[in-house]
Amino acid sequence: MESLELNSRGYYLGSSTSDFLLGATAADEPVPVASLTKIMTAYIALNSRKLDEEVTITPEMLSGLEEFAVVGLEVGQVATVEDLLYATMLPSAGDAAQALAISTSGSIEAFSELMNEAAEEIGMKNTHFSNPVGFDAENYSTPSDIAILLREALKNLTFVEIFETYKHELPSIGKTATKTFTEMSYVLGGKTGYTNAAGRCFASLAEVEGQRYILVTVGAPTEGALHLADAETVYQSVAENYEPVRIMSTGDTLMRLRVENSPVKALDFKANTNVDIALPNGTSKKDLIYSYEGVTEIRQDTEFSEHAIGTYTVKYGEQTLAQQNIFLEESCEGVHEYCVEMPEFYNYGWMALGGIISLGLLGLTIWSFVCRKQRLHKNTGKILKWVSLATLVISLVANALIFGSWFINNEATETYEPDLIQLTTEETPGEKPAETPEEPETPPADDPNNSSISSTAGNCTTSYGNLMLVNPNFTVGEDFIAARRGQLISVSQTYGIPEYHAAGNGDNLMIPEAAAHLNEMVKAYEAENPGHEIGTYSCFRSRGTSCGRLCAATGTSDHHTGLTCDLIDLQYGSVLNTDDYPNHKEWQWLRENSYKYGFIDRFPEAWAGGLMSEPLNVDANGSTGLFETWHYRYVGIEAATEIATGKYNNGRYDSLEHYLKATGRVNDLKAGSCK
Repeated sequence: MESLELNSRGYYLGSSTSDFLLGATAADEPVPVASLTKIMTAYIALNSRKLDEEVTITPEMLSGLEEFAVVGLEVGQVATVEDLLYATMLPSAGDAAQALAISTSGSIEAFSELMNEAAEEIGMKNTHFSNPVGFDAENYSTPSDIAILLREALKNLTFVEIFETYKHELPSIGKTATKTFTEMSYVLGGKTGYTNAAGRCFASLAEVEGQRYILVTVGAPTEGALHLADAETVYQSVAENYEPVRIMSTGDTLMRLRVENSPVKALDFKANTNVDIALPNGTSKKDLIYSYEGVTEIRQDTEFSEHAIGTYTVKYGEQTLAQQNIFLEESCEGVHEYCVEMPEFYNYGWMALGGIISLGLLGLTIWSFVCRKQRLHKNTGKILKWVSLATLVISLVANALIFGSWFINNEATETYEPDLIQLTTEETPGEKPAETPEEPETPPADDPNNSSISSTAGNCTTSYGNLMLVNPNFTVGEDFIAARRGQLISVSQTYGIPEYHAAGNGDNLMIPEAAAHLNEMVKAYEAENPGHEIGTYSCFRSRGTSCGRLCAATGTSDHHTGLTCDLIDLQYGSVLNTDDYPNHKEWQWLRENSYKYGFIDRFPEAWAGGLMSEPLNVDANGSTGLFETWHYRYVGIEAATEIATGKYNNGRYDSLEHYLKATGRVNDLKAGSCK
């Protein structure tokens, strides 16, 4: 971008949602910015006024504007704040800007103080405002500061609507507001500025190949519209030289922290949003740096609050592309933003010590009983008594030393580098997924808590997160299953979802993300069907079953993923039977609506591979060999929508197997291989 020959003296080009910089020249040099000042005027008014408020125009509001554009307000006229905002931002009317300022703060000076306070608050470091219109006197900023302001203002949806509007009727004023420039390629909206000292200035929001950018140019020649030509040049260059790269997807496992002294050996922290960044053509995720800074181990004394316990960062060179704060909460119930629940900690040391004491007391009791029944030599009795006591003391001391670390907090935190797990991307069919580090066959020697999930059976999809595939061709080992179990929570204990088959349910467990979405889906069903209730019949299973075609051996079951639950509404019967499908309204509702919550019908009839009386048929095209109307699997909302709407299956409901092959993640379904 620096090689572009622009007419403007300085410019800043960056992301509309982050600090990522694509190009800049003299971006931090303070200069007059003319009517770009009015962006701050509108920002202050929107944050402090109601749109339907009325403003009576006074002489002070119309004074000193001989060299500025006006909308033609008259003394005594009554205008709404909304109409004044449109007049300020579209035709850049100075009288409307002063009317907003004076009616908000009482004077130009007082409003200028508000502007400077807001500038400091949002991080504009080289800016000073002396008026709401853009007079040059003591009124200056920089391209990078104006970009900060515009990025902040765009968080307000009303501002976005005004900023992207080119023509608007002003009923209270009796005029029509028209933008100072016509529509341009890529540009969604913008604000111009002009004085002799500032030259031609332009702040704009544009969308190129699905990515949104902010461009601020200052100091273009006063003659002509070279500031607009510069914008076209810059955005065209972006289209030719940059392409969007998804560096983070909702639900991706970013990193994993070890948990000390808990049945839950590790916690996965996931991205809560998709992040796409435009990077130079040819850039891949191998060129990015993924890092984490913060708490390196979850302990019983780890504090959880509104403050993040760490920050996950993605960088391109020295530039930060994205940051994800890591939160740990005592309970995620009622928490709207993404969080991870504090695991349960057991005082194994005290349990062991209590057991030893109990055994010791039992031994003494037995010994006393035996001594009463037998005649022992007096000295022998004394010796046995002291030997028993000494043995008990030694046992207690030994157990205290062995189990002490389980309940005594060690202040010295062990250095631990969290695993950086693959960040999956949404490729188009046939594209090769980004390369990911191979997962170890066995836990590393320095990882005694087995926090790294391994797939000893060679399943290449276990790194795909919510899209992992487990079936007779993509199997997992017992080490994977055991590690997976430690990452799950009970949907009944956490969300109160009833459990109808406790004996065979495998503790009713799911990963926290899937459990939260299951709760939302169940609530939606119950809201639409008053008096009805969906419960679980089987979720996570650590062992396979042998009940014929509808069951799977250990290592081949979708239930090993922790992403699956069999669901049923007992008002329609308690039998899991495909022949009874028409009578179960809940299964029909789930088939139509589950994708909205990230769940799919895992084994639809169309992909069963034939009648259920025929042999199992998991083939190379995507047949599953099963038809189960009750079996619902979490894959995330984006993938679930594509599967349910048949994006890669001619508009018909897809199977997970076929979807993974069609999107290029799996190479051979029959051989169990990835690309």
